[in-house]
Amino acid sequence: MIDIALHFNWTYVSLVYSADEYGELGAEAFKKEARKMNICIAIEERISPKKEAFQESVDNLVKKLQPDKVVGARAVVLFVATEYVPELMLQTFERMRFERLPRRKDIIWLASEGWDRNNEAYTAGPRKSVAEGAIVLMLASDRVPSFEEYFLSLNPSHNKFERNKWLRELWRHKFNCEFDLPERSTLNKCENHYQTMENFNPDDKVQFVIDAVYAIAHGLQGMQEKVCPDDTASSSWISRYSSVPQICDAMKHIDGEEFYQKYLLQVKFEGNILRSYSHAVGKKFRFSPEGDGPAHYTILNYQPEIGHSRSEDSSRSDYVVVGRWSEDQLDIDDEKMSWKYGEIPISQCSMPCPDEICCWACSKCEDYEFLPDETTCVDCGEGWWPTTDRKNCFNLAQSSLKYIRWSSWYSIIPTLFAVVGICSTIAAIVIYSRNHDTPVVKASGRELSYIILLAMIMCYTMTFLLISRPTTFNCAIKRTGIGFAFSCLYAALLVKTNRIARIFSHRSVQRPMCISPVSQVLLTALLAGLQLFGSLIWLFIVPPGTKHYYPTRDQVVLKCNVPDHHFLYSLAYDAALIVLCTVYAIKTRKVPENFNETRFIGFTMYTTCVLWLSWIFFFFGTGSDFQIQTTSLCISISMSANVALACIFLPKIWIILFEKHKNAHRQDGIFTKRVPLVRAIAPVNRCFMLAGMFHLPVIDRSNSESYDNKYIRERSTYTMYCLVIRATEEKFTRKLLLQHLIFRSRHIFVK
Repeated sequence: MIDIALHFNWTYVSLVYSADEYGELGAEAFKKEARKMNICIAIEERISPKKEAFQESVDNLVKKLQPDKVVGARAVVLFVATEYVPELMLQTFERMRFERLPRRKDIIWLASEGWDRNNEAYTAGPRKSVAEGAIVLMLASDRVPSFEEYFLSLNPSHNKFERNKWLRELWRHKFNCEFDLPERSTLNKCENHYQTMENFNPDDKVQFVIDAVYAIAHGLQGMQEKVCPDDTASSSWISRYSSVPQICDAMKHIDGEEFYQKYLLQVKFEGNILRSYSHAVGKKFRFSPEGDGPAHYTILNYQPEIGHSRSEDSSRSDYVVVGRWSEDQLDIDDEKMSWKYGEIPISQCSMPCPDEICCWACSKCEDYEFLPDETTCVDCGEGWWPTTDRKNCFNLAQSSLKYIRWSSWYSIIPTLFAVVGICSTIAAIVIYSRNHDTPVVKASGRELSYIILLAMIMCYTMTFLLISRPTTFNCAIKRTGIGFAFSCLYAALLVKTNRIARIFSHRSVQRPMCISPVSQVLLTALLAGLQLFGSLIWLFIVPPGTKHYYPTRDQVVLKCNVPDHHFLYSLAYDAALIVLCTVYAIKTRKVPENFNETRFIGFTMYTTCVLWLSWIFFFFGTGSDFQIQTTSLCISISMSANVALACIFLPKIWIILFEKHKNAHRQDGIFTKRVPLVRAIAPVNRCFMLAGMFHLPVIDRSNSESYDNKYIRERSTYTMYCLVIRATEEKFTRKLLLQHLIFRSRHIFVK
């Protein structure tokens, strides 16, 4: 197609291609070769199967043609699938009539082999005037007389007829007959029909099938000569008349890839050595390095007005063979060409100046185009940019590859958030470890608290990975680390709220399951492990890596090789943990205030839900700027950890540091975070009687540690308690205890 355009001096063309693999690959190849040959593409339209988009593309094509009556991108290179062409011809006719283009402004089509010359719908009605003069390429094939002779000799009485069962189907379809009929049947018998030359028209692709068969045969012969050197045959084993030699053991199990690379791609042969087919296939055959066969094309010209002068080689329609293209050689007979207005159409940006007249027209090149000469603008291509003098192009990835730099404010701000968060979390860990055995730390669940604190440090650490230069290792850690850090954080909170909910909703005298510290840690590990397992599967399915993205023509951004929306998939599990944790926080919001750590967890969850919803909209709303997008992600991750640190741990740290009287064991062994829950004694008969009746634990004042806060928090295996209240000057203590007892059981007796 490039050679044809150059032959007619079409240096300014339009390009139309269909929105499918055939059209897009063909158009891309044409653009690549056009740049090399200084052919400018003025208009580029991508045809969509949707009707509205289809009409819009044709409108753009017609409207963008230059208003000049002679020049313009009149030659339209066509790479479209077969089913698009009839509608394209009709829509073009309608739009050209509506626009009232001058007659010299008609389009000249240069179509690929996707144009079906045997499809009458292409030129039916008004389409004929639009398609007139079109140049169409067709895969060139020669007739194989010996094959035609053999095929025509086949009939039901032929001894080789039965070895191909499809021949029976062909006979039934072609002659409308049946085989194996009873003697008295009135139906048409197939045995009475024979083929004749008059009604036989061979398929154009017969030669290609023969070439393919012989290519495989030559490849196998070459393989046999190499791997079976001791097995020789008296003659070529691909000859029809030679005996088939016995293959050696090395050829009984052939590796397809090895056969393709080492033997099939090396095949070369000429048709004149193929004996019985020597007069049919006389061209050299060899594969290209890409595995393509020899490229041979027949060039047709659509001439609807001179059908009577069609040559014998032309198709049955109004297409005239005007030339051939083979092995980079173009041969066109200009005298056979028929143009709509009797002269070669002009498809150029501007006409040369006539003699003794100096004239020129200047048009500014696009920012991404360079000047190989004084009259041509050539696109540098994606990821490339013209030099200052516009003589060449340079690779943007080598000179201005974009990613977040450590010196940028987009890095400094999230880094400050992360550093402050890490220092604060480490301080909390130190305070907790130094007060490891105090009531506040013990009451908060030491094991889960440390897991939450470590998960928060992981969240802060993700900032440094997100703003560092993307590498395969970084991308893998990002895809697993963020989700795993969140799963550890919210899995621990979920286990904690679930434990409190199960204890205070328990109605049985049996101890609830899985409320011990070891059980809580194992449940947290299980929930976080599910997230990690899913992330590892994701890494296996889509291996991590980096890729260049081009948000604009002058930008090359280095990012991980997964789209932004895939990042949400890894956070879907964490979002489910947040929702469940929020639900449990709501369910346990009315437990006694001494046990109401869930109130602070609830504050954490409510704030986290609002934060995540805001972040999702902001993250995808800033997709055009990767720096803002990454910075918002880092700050959102740090803020999620900050919320947990402030709402859950800050109140406890305040008590540990500034209200130490609330963080000390009472003499009677009873502790609560806010006020003493009860000053209990164990009087004689009544408590023992009630304890025996309800199988309840008895509190012995002499061993006050038996009713430690830890016992209430971690070993409350019963749903009813027998407590005797001693008079105290703290009036609200008795009321508080009664509220707790009524909440724990409706059947308690208190005196």
